[in-house]
Amino acid sequence: MKIRQEILSSRNNPFIKWVASLSDKKERAASGSFFAEGEKLLFEAIRNALPITHILVCEDKKDKILPLIEKALEGFCAGEPEVVIVSFSAFEKISTEKAPEGVITVIKYLDFFSNLDIIYKEEFFIGEGERAIALCSVRDPGNLGSVIRSAVAFGVDHIVISADSADIYNPKTVRSAMGNLFAVKITVVSDLGTFVKAARESGRRVFAAELTEKAKSLSEIDLMSTDIFMIGNEGHGIPREISGLCDGSVYIPISPKTESLNASVAAAIFMWEQNK
Repeated sequence: MKIRQEILSSRNNPFIKWVASLSDKKERAASGSFFAEGEKLLFEAIRNALPITHILVCEDKKDKILPLIEKALEGFCAGEPEVVIVSFSAFEKISTEKAPEGVITVIKYLDFFSNLDIIYKEEFFIGEGERAIALCSVRDPGNLGSVIRSAVAFGVDHIVISADSADIYNPKTVRSAMGNLFAVKITVVSDLGTFVKAARESGRRVFAAELTEKAKSLSEIDLMSTDIFMIGNEGHGIPREISGLCDGSVYIPISPKTESLNASVAAAIFMWEQNK
């Protein structure tokens, strides 16, 4: 384990300012790095052999955490992360948590996440046998993280996300996914309509999760493992031009006492039903 000898105490230290800047999407994209907070995400990143570059430890937590990190890194095969001890003030500048645990992990962008501008039927990227779900303009990072967490729990292999959705590397997304971000393929697509067409041409059915006049109840659908449900924006749903390309619309029957379900809750129900 490589530990930087200097304890970084200034909030204006260039390294501290760089890590703190990773809370911004543009800065993450420019450096190809993001950070994850807390012990659980650190140990999940180590267990999954992710490209960790730095591990920041708050000075007042180092006696407890450093032995755990040293043990976890035994046999780590993805390089040699640098452990940096920082003051509480410097740590506070970076952390987005209300009650930080005293450890932040800086990780390079993951190679099992990809971005696609153009999708062709011949190059359809969801593999045979993979279960998938699609998200249209889901802009709340907490919701996105919760969907990722549920996807792993219910056996979904691939998540397709429209480019205007929340960033998968947003600290709130990473935190909400609770380590499951490291266990599922994610593809961000610029043209969701082209994705729907390619999916259908490949033999898959795509259903828009929405309540319309012609929508069918989820209980009326004879589900197949190859089906793809599309979950829409928290406030505006799925645009008509996108849902019109799907095989149909499906809704979850709920009590008339409430108007709708949270996007992540709805996604979890669809995935659970498909997994039965």
